[in-house]
Order: sequence, then C-alpha cells, then structure tokens
Amino acid sequence: MSAIFQVSKVFFGFLLAYSAWLQVNDPDPMFWIIMYLTCATVPLITLGKINAGFIHITASLATILCVIAMMLTWQGMLEYLSVHLSNESLLNDMSLDKPYIEEAREFIGTLIALVVVIVCWYYSLARSKLWK
Repeated sequence: MSAIFQVSKVFFGFLLAYSAWLQVNDPDPMFWIIMYLTCATVPLITLGKINAGFIHITASLATILCVIAMMLTWQGMLEYLSVHLSNESLLNDMSLDKPYIEEAREFIGTLIALVVVIVCWYYSLARSKLWK
C-alpha cells in the first residue's frame, strides 16, 4: 500500500473524528457522534494488520449508519438543490426557518464519510482472504 494512501487514511480518520467532536453542540448530537466515530474507526483500523472480520463488521456498521443519516437528511438536501442553490450558500448561518441548510451540510458530510468508509473497506477486502 502506498505511503500516500496510508497518510490519507490517517488524515480522513482524524477528520471524521474531528467531525464527531464538532457535533457536541448539535441539537441531536448522539447519533451524529456515533456515526462519525464509527466511520473514523474504519480508515484507522485498516492501517494495520487487524482481523478482516473486525474490519468487515465495523465498515458494515458505519455504512448502515451513513445510509440512515442520508435518509434523515435527503429531503433537506433535495430542497436546497432544487430551490435554494442559486440564491443561497451553505456557508450561511443556520436558522430555524432554514433547516435545509443544516440538513444539506449533514448530507454532504455523511456522503464524504461514506466514500471514505467504502474506499477503505474495498481495499482492505482486496488484501484479505474475504475477497477470495
């Protein structure tokens, strides 16, 4: 495995862990903290020689949590894309009358987490006997 890929795993593992830490002030923090920490675990555990079954279980759980998160936030993302994309930035402050901003941000963060999990999972499966 290339050194760049290994460094990327560390970077994304810590980025996802930092994302979990940012959720502490969220109105509904527990689900998001658990989801991001589970996703952060996947790239970090694929760095070493960890049991492939453990990686498979952790990545499966992270994927399930990401799918649930995307199901919870897809309506806000769809509203943002279809109605507000041309006249409002996701960098705007959140407010109670604009829940689609928070949901679109959560959707994008979850999508990034899901991509990281799937890429790390795929390459760990390719190295393991589970793939054969």
